[in-house]
Amino acid sequence: MSLYVALGDSITAGYGVASPFSFPNLYANFLRRHDKALHVLNLGVNGLTTSGLLNLLKFNQGFRHSITQASLITLTIGSNDLLRLIDSMHQRLNQSQIPLIFVNMNKTLGLVGQEIRILNPNVVVKVATLYNPLTGWVPYANYYGLVQGMIDKANAIIITWARSFGEVVVYLDREFKGKEPLLIGQDHAHPNALGYQVIAKAFARY
Repeated sequence: MSLYVALGDSITAGYGVASPFSFPNLYANFLRRHDKALHVLNLGVNGLTTSGLLNLLKFNQGFRHSITQASLITLTIGSNDLLRLIDSMHQRLNQSQIPLIFVNMNKTLGLVGQEIRILNPNVVVKVATLYNPLTGWVPYANYYGLVQGMIDKANAIIITWARSFGEVVVYLDREFKGKEPLLIGQDHAHPNALGYQVIAKAFARY
């Protein structure tokens, strides 16, 4: 039996939809066309940051064991690192922290990659880029330009990191760009059911 382990934040956890409609379960259904014995383990955690993921990889024994057994890992991470810059939707972005956020993200992702490869050197890892959910939405529309710049920087870090560890990059930003009203839920942040389907199809395609 092969094991697919889904790591990451609320996008992996399937925030806003029932478990069968989370992208890992939808993706697993596709994979079972070729591997009927595939088992999926969704370890997504709402609000997870890169540092939170690193702590789980280093110190959670159940988590670590699952990684050692996986034949495939998917990962969505980084959005919550950026969300720390916004104290609330009524306050300005804390731009003074932006450089430090990216330095920490880059360093932490490097350690995440090392931990995964130590635990399972040959596992296939697919890593998603970040999408910008704010396009055209009120009250966040005024943040769009700055947020897009931060997402572009974060994605550059994610792509470089993923390639350095032999991981597959899944470009979710391209999948969502221009389609945000169709794919983002009522909270103006997380995917809706259709959005999770798009994510699953993207992971299947890359």
